[in-house]
Amino acid sequence: MALDFKQVVHDEKITAYSVFLLLGFASCNQDDKEPEFSVTGYWTLKQIIPSWPINNYDGEASDFDEKYIFNHDGSFIKFSNQPNGMGRKLDVPVQALGTYELIPASHSNEEWLYELRLDFDTNLEMVANCGELNVEYLFITRANQLVNTSWTACDGPSFVFYKSR
Repeated sequence: MALDFKQVVHDEKITAYSVFLLLGFASCNQDDKEPEFSVTGYWTLKQIIPSWPINNYDGEASDFDEKYIFNHDGSFIKFSNQPNGMGRKLDVPVQALGTYELIPASHSNEEWLYELRLDFDTNLEMVANCGELNVEYLFITRANQLVNTSWTACDGPSFVFYKSR
């Protein structure tokens, strides 16, 4: 049985072209994917946005510090040295513990990619909301910010957190 040289060369060209085409499609597919995202890590308060306009307020100044730490196991810690009512900020921050759930955002705001539902187990007075007992809702934006709008329903401010690197 003799091999036809032309047929062998033709088959090799088709195979090489097919591999090249397959690799091309695979690399295009990688470009279309959203960048990888992870909520785990440290998120620090950087901006406060009031519900009502305040003259000469840029949103950057805050008289307290607040931070969330999200762990791989679905747990979180919230730290704050915000005073209760009037007064100076706490020397030692208080903390609350609980669990979180990351949910794709179903809200009409296109800037919000994910919603975080935080269920607090301890220090329920640290929950930021307008009435639910132990639940706080946050949003992850396309700009990789964590936004807490929980107080806006009560004409309160929104808090913007940035992830520490």
